[in-house]
Amino acid sequence: MRPAQVTCFHEADPALSLWRRAGVEALGTLLLVLVASGGGVAASRLFTAMPGLVLPIVALVLAGALVSLIIALGAVSGGHFNPLITVLQWLARERGGICTVAYVAAQLGGGVLGGWLAARVWRVTASDSGGLGWNGAVSEIVASAGLMLVVFGCARSGRASTGPFAVGAWLIADVIATPTTSYANPAVVLGALVTAGPLSLGHESAAPYLLGEGAGALIALAAVTLLLPRTGTAA
Repeated sequence: MRPAQVTCFHEADPALSLWRRAGVEALGTLLLVLVASGGGVAASRLFTAMPGLVLPIVALVLAGALVSLIIALGAVSGGHFNPLITVLQWLARERGGICTVAYVAAQLGGGVLGGWLAARVWRVTASDSGGLGWNGAVSEIVASAGLMLVVFGCARSGRASTGPFAVGAWLIADVIATPTTSYANPAVVLGALVTAGPLSLGHESAAPYLLGEGAGALIALAAVTLLLPRTGTAA
């Protein structure tokens, strides 16, 4: 389905070639994971005497990067940089299947490349540790459900300018408030497997985090469908 009018997280021109829109999703996700991983490494080195500052700094870096990327690139692709948003739009019949597959592939590839590049830039070695394993699944359910509620709530509000800032504000709060520091994005999880620093994840945490994110996204979709009317998108 094409949006009847421009809203946040929908591209301004759905007729623009798919390779361009998917390419923007790949680039945006790459930069998001690169900055999140690099910011974590930088903060952990700068604040060795005050480790409690690392998490708030990472939250601010991540939020700032995401707000900037959505504003800069969102008109072309919708500014998802997260497979959960794309798949939920497809389930809500707001996006076609071919576009969904292209976006998700681009986002996952961009996430992996961003994580790998961050490790190369900072000359750090990825470790096979980090994360909470299955103990982090509930945290990712909460983080992902909250993020998707903010995304779809803003999209259905009809106020396109609200999305980037609402998502950024939510991430600052959620990174600090959840035990897993709110990955809430399968592309970030894959990038975290090949990077280093505070963002890095061990392989034993990947499946629990991904399952938690999927479950949280579906919970959010159910809440959105029941509680939030469509505004500005085709029925």
